[in-house]
Amino acid sequence: MVADDAERIRLRPWAVNTSVSTVLITGATGFVGSHLTDALRETDGVDVRVFVRDADGLDNPAGLDVVEGDLANGDDLGRALDAVDCAYYLVHSMEAGGGDFSDRDRELAEAFVAAADRADVGRIVYLGGIQPSGESSEHLDSRLEVERTLAKARADFVALRASMIIGADSASFRTLAQIVDRLPVLALPKWRDRSTQPVAIDDVVQALVAAADVPPDSYDIAGPDELTFEAMTEIIADLRGKAHRSVPLPFTSPKLEGAAAALITDADRELLTPIMAGLDEDLVIEDNALHTVFGVVPTPFREAAGQALAGIATTA
Repeated sequence: MVADDAERIRLRPWAVNTSVSTVLITGATGFVGSHLTDALRETDGVDVRVFVRDADGLDNPAGLDVVEGDLANGDDLGRALDAVDCAYYLVHSMEAGGGDFSDRDRELAEAFVAAADRADVGRIVYLGGIQPSGESSEHLDSRLEVERTLAKARADFVALRASMIIGADSASFRTLAQIVDRLPVLALPKWRDRSTQPVAIDDVVQALVAAADVPPDSYDIAGPDELTFEAMTEIIADLRGKAHRSVPLPFTSPKLEGAAAALITDADRELLTPIMAGLDEDLVIEDNALHTVFGVVPTPFREAAGQALAGIATTA
């Protein structure tokens, strides 16, 4: 848990083994949301509703209660949140690209809180980002602002904070893997020596499922390995069976790095630039709630990366 009282989510009354029958997933077509949707629809006794802008974006809508609408529309939110016990908020405007994502994220979170209060939702679960000990980025500041906004709802609130999530469809991991695949000599900016604790997507999903029935609070979750970005590229190259050499650069420029990465990979520049800006501080934690609170044994990076790389096409 977060030690600083200023960062803690206020506690509300909570009972062990709360009964959850209907859950709502926002962001169900996204990376984490799609995995969570698959997991929850296989959970006995849980009815899964998803709130999406366009149902055509769902890979497999079978067995789901699908509500189409706009997160900024109170009536649409009302339909989605009606009779919901637990709502998962997995929305990040940065992923949509364009505009001031931080302002839009705050506005959407405020609209969601108002609608959740009207619908008397029992619990809200949010996935945000680990906060650095030093200077933060706009991306991570926005994640924290959304967390604090959602915590104002009358519902019980659980926040999970993670750094890089390892999966084939993770924008950050996929970009790293494609850069290693396509550049035998990799020029790494100053953040190459920054440490992080990447966590497997399967572990994150298990924790999100368990979050419906843990004490309301804010929790840091992470994998078991503390690695630099340079070390991660070396492991990825080894798993791919590729020759790999890195060259240190004496500077960092998120805009330049985002533009360069977009040229090399299939990711969007507007998505990559804020991600790059968030790499310049260590993202490590002191108390890993993944096992102690959520009962999930963290997957080692090499194992998680190997599983993810199986879903990412390589280049010769």
